[in-house]
This record gives sequence, structure tokens and C-alpha cells, in this order.
Amino acid sequence: MGAGGFGRETAWMVEQMPSWNLLGFYDDGVKLGTIVQGKKVVGSVSSLNEIRESLAVVIAVADPSTRQRLAASLTNKKLSFPTLIHPAANVGHSSNRIGMGCIITAGVIMTTGSTVKDFVIINLATTIGHDVIIAEFTSVMPQCSISGNVKIGKKCLIGSGARILQGITIGEYSVVGAGAVVTKSFGDNAKLMGIPAVNKSDTPVSTSNFNC
Repeated sequence: MGAGGFGRETAWMVEQMPSWNLLGFYDDGVKLGTIVQGKKVVGSVSSLNEIRESLAVVIAVADPSTRQRLAASLTNKKLSFPTLIHPAANVGHSSNRIGMGCIITAGVIMTTGSTVKDFVIINLATTIGHDVIIAEFTSVMPQCSISGNVKIGKKCLIGSGARILQGITIGEYSVVGAGAVVTKSFGDNAKLMGIPAVNKSDTPVSTSNFNC
């Protein structure tokens, strides 16, 4: 689900995984039958809810709130939400736990004792240290570094190249700007920018600053 930039990247990823057969895209905002990267747009959310045969669906939308809304709208019991792990990702020790509906892309490295909850995206070449917890629907953009014992709340957006130091907690619905270095913990709804990162939650901030 999703025929935008990240959807096309995910389709390319699926094509590198011989265990899956990519049937096409579902997207409410693209005309039915449109060819996207060699595959058709075959339906919408409502059509997914009418399917009578078992179908695996990947919600390939980077924005956490949109991804959660789409997941909540898919009520058809015939649908399943597999986790996709690129063959070039290293998800580490067997003590790591990864939920359903996640997308873990090429070059990601996890170590040990970490938990990635449902519908999380971890994008290209991100590293995740020991005993990290990443809550539901969070998106981690490319080349981030998340040190050990970090806790990230649900529906967060971590911008490209961000660094989160050891033992830090970031509250729910927070956004970390591209290239920011987070050196202390912050609560919910923070907008973190800079080196070291400061909370800009009282200042209107365009999401373009977060390199989604």
C-alpha cells in the first residue's frame, strides 16, 4: 500500500526477495490501472477490505500518522501484514524481537536485546545498539545511529542521519530533525533539531526539515 517514493523503494526491495510475489500497488490517490515502476495500481483501501482470498499487505508509507490510519482502516480478516527484512540487513541476535508489519531495509544493523514493535520502518544503513525499544508506527529514516538502551515512543519520526546517544528516552509523537544529535531525554510531542538537539515544539517546523 502506497505508490509514492517510499512505496516504490519498498516494491524494489520486495523484488529482491524471492519468497514474495509483488502483485501491485494499492493507493487511494493514484488512478486505478496507472503503471508505477512496472506494476499496476490495482485498488484502494476499500477494495482491500472486499478481498475474499488471503493477501499479504505492506503499508509502505513513511509518515507515522498516515501509516497508523491506514492500518486501522484495513479490517478485512483475509489480510495479513508480514514484516519485510531485506537480505542485506543484519537483524542481529535471536534475543531481538520484531513485530508485524515492519519494513527493515538494506544495510540496517541491529545487535542484541532490542524490541521493534508493530509497523515500524527502519530505513537504509541505520544502526541500532543493544536493548533498544522502538514503539509502534515509528519511522527511522536512513543512516541513523541509535545507541544502546534508547527508548523511542510510538509514532515518532527520526530524520536522516540523526544520532541518539546511550540511554535516552524520546516520547511519543516526537520528531527528530535530519542530522540532529540527541544528548538528553525529551517527553511527548517534541520537535528536536540541532547539535545538541533542542526542543522546537513551540515553533512551527516544516516536515521538509526532517528529510522524510
